[in-house]
Amino acid sequence: MKFKVNGKFEMGVNKQQKFEKIIEAQNKDTAIERIYSVLGSKHRVKRRQIEIDEIEKLN
Repeated sequence: MKFKVNGKFEMGVNKQQKFEKIIEAQNKDTAIERIYSVLGSKHRVKRRQIEIDEIEKLN
């Protein structure tokens, strides 16, 4: 299944970056974990700095 995940994360002091990613995962919880993993790896942000606003299942 594919999920579209929208949210934002902290980039520096008082600056937030919006994101929209399409992730392939087995379920919603796995999609959330993948988002944390990808953003943490790519942008060096911690889980507490990532705020997920919406998760939508795509067909």
